[in-house]
Amino acid sequence: MQSDQRITVLDSTKSVCPVCLNIVEAAIVVQENAVYLKKRCPEHGEVVTYLWPDVEHYRWMSGLKLPYIRPKLQVDTARGCPRDCGLCKAHLRHSTLVEIEVTERCNLRCPVCFMAAEAAPAALKPHSGIENQDPGIEALEAKYRAVLEKTGPQTSIQITGGEPTVRQDLPEIVRLGLSMGFTAIEINTNGVVIANDYVFLDKLVQAGASGIYLQFDGLTPEVYRKIRGQNLLPIKLKAIENCRQAGIQVVLAMTVIEGINHDQMGRVLDFALLNKDVIAGLAYQPAFGSGRFDVVTSKRLGMGDVIFMLAEQSQGLLKPYDFWPLGCSHPLCSSATYLLDYQGKIEPLTRKLTIEEYIAEFDPQSPQGSVLGDIAYKKYPDLKSGLSIVIMNYMDAFTMDLKRLRECSMTVLDKDDGIVPFCSYQLTNTSGQKRDELLTNLRGNYHV
Repeated sequence: MQSDQRITVLDSTKSVCPVCLNIVEAAIVVQENAVYLKKRCPEHGEVVTYLWPDVEHYRWMSGLKLPYIRPKLQVDTARGCPRDCGLCKAHLRHSTLVEIEVTERCNLRCPVCFMAAEAAPAALKPHSGIENQDPGIEALEAKYRAVLEKTGPQTSIQITGGEPTVRQDLPEIVRLGLSMGFTAIEINTNGVVIANDYVFLDKLVQAGASGIYLQFDGLTPEVYRKIRGQNLLPIKLKAIENCRQAGIQVVLAMTVIEGINHDQMGRVLDFALLNKDVIAGLAYQPAFGSGRFDVVTSKRLGMGDVIFMLAEQSQGLLKPYDFWPLGCSHPLCSSATYLLDYQGKIEPLTRKLTIEEYIAEFDPQSPQGSVLGDIAYKKYPDLKSGLSIVIMNYMDAFTMDLKRLRECSMTVLDKDDGIVPFCSYQLTNTSGQKRDELLTNLRGNYHV
């Protein structure tokens, strides 16, 4: 460990320049008890990015590493991470979840969207012609087959886009995947269609969809106006009620942005606990800068911030050290706890486990949201209900750490049917361009 009077270097890694996306050397450093990523591009200068509010908590979290299983199939490396993927031979963990994009269309245009999806006026019309741009059933069968070959049928599938529910044949897509051997197919949605069309939702349930991953950013209209461009709260509540009636579980995915909705995490937790008959989990996702980010915020939030803020807002139900790394990925990429509702008391499972028990009970096949829930139901066979709480620490061009990327288990099937880590697939520069879209004359010097 190297240090001077102001900065302590914790670790070295590789990252990318946020302007040109070229690979650069980087260091994890501590200053005034907070953790930062420091890097320098020969062309675009130095960038220092805030990562974590408390160095001792950072050390503790990063030190909890669980065993890993390498990917089933790995491609040769020619240009190095993150340029070679599929997954490459440097990758350490197998995929527990693969996203399959079934459309680039969307029925919203959210100011914050890592996919930078555009609203299509005719997106909901079944015969508009726009749907002809979507991959057909035969192409999707080939995609499912690629996932089977590279990761196996135990892998969880998340159907995404764009907005997947703009496809009228989405139930057929779910049914196809299950017929090919997959057992868990979740729908990632903004909820607009399933709120307005119960019959369509029921068809998804009858087709065998395992759950709804619902974009849910808070409990006031203003939050949605700022993050999604319009008041979608009534839509979200109706979507949840429809899922309750249809008998399908929901995970609420909250994009957390400082100054907009960071103070509503506790309220969303309370809402989920009151509705845990239909809500199986919460996924808090600190906003990251890939794709479109058209809102103003004074501070970047990371997983550590969300952990401490949520603990404070939970009024004693949660404490920062109740959140443990999910062993299916790098310990700094995702953390979780599981709230047991057992014998009249709600408390975190992680208070009832030792780290040694966690490692012994950990199932490497469990996807992110199921790791602790799977352990809970093994330890408490008569458990009737609980709530999974996951915090996803996605990386963008400012926070990219290639050591973390090598342990990614949340992946995307790209257009060439390669398995790609989510954060590298979504990676864009400061102008919202992906690597293959960059112009060669970009210049600049950024400090955040």
